[in-house]
Amino acid sequence: MRQRTSGTISAMVLITALAAGCAGPAVGISDSASAAIPPATDIAGTWHGTFGWVGGWHYTDEGKVTLDIKDNGTFTATVERNGATNNLAKPATWAGTAVARGNGVTLRDTGGSWPTIALRRSGNNVLYDVANDPATESPVMMKFERVGQ
Repeated sequence: MRQRTSGTISAMVLITALAAGCAGPAVGISDSASAAIPPATDIAGTWHGTFGWVGGWHYTDEGKVTLDIKDNGTFTATVERNGATNNLAKPATWAGTAVARGNGVTLRDTGGSWPTIALRRSGNNVLYDVANDPATESPVMMKFERVGQ
């Protein structure tokens, strides 16, 4: 009878300890988990850029992009076709958030056809990299230069 009683008491102590631990405050989770994206002041401004299909020859995928990054970390972009005859690029608009980390900038399009574009920085006035165009499912080289800096 003693073994059964001590086993029951041990189980009750364990359950009580687990319940108390679960009811306590969460460790490592802050109320600011949903805080706004940090300001992107070092990348804020207007950028003019282009993209072009890497290795395309019969058909092209070329566009001109005007990118406007605000101090609050949001961006808008307008895409226009470049003048090529067999151009697969379509006019579009992008909008979302811009995050600068180290030597990179990530554009997260909220609801557009380009969900995420990761760019590298060259100095303060050039953003570039290769991205995958969702419309053609092909790599395109992107390059942006800051206006007026």
